[in-house]
Amino acid sequence: MNQTCSHDVIKELSQYGKLYINAPMSQFTTFKVGGPADIVIEPLGNETIPYIVTIAKQTKMPVTVIGGGSNLVVSDKGIRGIVVRIGNYGDNEGTIAFEDTRVVVDARVTKKRFVEEAIGHGLAGVEFMAGIPGCIGGGVIMNAGTNMGAFSDIITHVTCYTADGVLLTVENKSLFSYRKSMLPEGAIVVQAECALRYAENPQDVKNTVKEILRERKNKHPLDYPSAGSVFKNPDGHASWKLINDAGLRGYSIGGAQVSELHTNFIVNTGKATAMDIKHLIEFIQETILKLYDIHLEPEIRFIGEF
Repeated sequence: MNQTCSHDVIKELSQYGKLYINAPMSQFTTFKVGGPADIVIEPLGNETIPYIVTIAKQTKMPVTVIGGGSNLVVSDKGIRGIVVRIGNYGDNEGTIAFEDTRVVVDARVTKKRFVEEAIGHGLAGVEFMAGIPGCIGGGVIMNAGTNMGAFSDIITHVTCYTADGVLLTVENKSLFSYRKSMLPEGAIVVQAECALRYAENPQDVKNTVKEILRERKNKHPLDYPSAGSVFKNPDGHASWKLINDAGLRGYSIGGAQVSELHTNFIVNTGKATAMDIKHLIEFIQETILKLYDIHLEPEIRFIGEF
C-alpha cells in the first residue's frame, strides 16, 4: 500500500463509505483480473462524493472511478490511490424517477433494472440496453450500446462531480461519440436524465427484450469471465468478422482466449492475468493491421500500471 494511505486517511474516508484495503481488483471486475488497490470505497451516497474527492486532493492520492466493473482490464500490479466504486451494492441500489417519458436515473442503477422498470412503466427506447452488464454510470461514460442504439440516443442531461468535487450538469449536445463520452477528465457520473417514449405496444417491447436476451445467451460467452465486446467496429466492418476471418477464433495467450462463440469477446478461461489479456489484444490488433490494414480500437479501458 502507498505510504499516504495512513490510518488517519482510512479513518476519515470510512465516514463516507464502505472501505476495502489492499483489495484485489479481480473481485470488482467482470474479467476477474487485477491486482490490489490501495483503497476501494463504495460511497454511502452521491452527497459523500465531494468529501471523498477533497480527501484525495488533500493527501495527493489519485482517484480512479469504476462502475459495475465491466469494460475494464485492471493491471496485475493493481491501482494506487483511491478507487471510487459507483455500483449496485448492499441496500444502496440507487433511484429511478419517472415523470411521463422523462426519467432521472441514479448512476449506480443496473442497466438490467432500468430496462425492467422502464418497460414496466410502458416506455420504449431502452431495448438496446438489454443484456449489457454494469451500471448506468459506466454506460454513460462509455456511451454503451449495440446496433440497436446507444446511451447517446436517450440521454438529455448528465450530472457529475468534476475531479475538483464541483457538481456539474451537462446537456447532451456534442457530449457523445461512438462508444465514448466527452465528460471532463476524472468526472464521476451520479445521475442521468433520459427522454424515452411511450410504447405503441408494450408487449412488443417486452418480446423484443426477451429476443435480445435469448440471442445474447446463445451467441455470447456468458459462462466465462469477460469484459464484453473488446473492439469498436471500424467504419464499414464488423470486428468479430475481421477476427474470425483472420483465423483467430479460439486463439489464446496464457489464460486469455478469443471466444469460440463470439470472436469480439476475450474470455478468462480460469487463470488469465491482465497481461495475458493485454498481449492477446495487441496480437489481434497486429494481425488485423497486417492482413487488412485496419486498426482495431479497443472498446475496453486499461486501468493501472501496465
